[in-house]
Amino acid sequence: MVRVFVFLLLSVLLLGCAPAPEQPEKGSPEKGFNATDVAWLQLADALHTRALPLLGLVRGRSGSRELADLAARLGRKHENERARLRALLVRARVTGANPHAQHDMPGMPTADTLRTLTGLRDDAFDRRFVALFRAYLDQLVLVAKGEQSSGRAPEARELAAAMEREHTADLAELERTGGPRAERRPS
Repeated sequence: MVRVFVFLLLSVLLLGCAPAPEQPEKGSPEKGFNATDVAWLQLADALHTRALPLLGLVRGRSGSRELADLAARLGRKHENERARLRALLVRARVTGANPHAQHDMPGMPTADTLRTLTGLRDDAFDRRFVALFRAYLDQLVLVAKGEQSSGRAPEARELAAAMEREHTADLAELERTGGPRAERRPS
């Protein structure tokens, strides 16, 4: 019994002398995430958030079944990517409002753009949607490359690499689908 007591006492003393693990301040990035990682995660999240309503317009307005199917697949994919981005923001201990959420940046669908698109249908909608979504995907690929070259957190860099590959493939599929040239919906 005395040995157990001595062991416990020594354990408590030794643990008490060990340096406390470094804790990041609340709201500051976890060790391993740099400012580029955080900025990319926030920007990519804002871009994804703004693209979802754009993708949601396609089913009811497009004259192309192929384009509508692509938009539906991309909508599901973007929801999954958004969840991954937000999980990394939590890991990086980033809290508060996303500073990019209200910005109108290159490639980001704006409220005016969405209002304009709601008045379009068939080929006119498809042409405008394809042009807007191409610019959006180009921007996602561009910022993903920036994260890979300047980010520090391996998890963020890996996600950026995956998103660069996936969105480059999405661009190719968007070009193949081509909007107005795609399979026409029966009237």
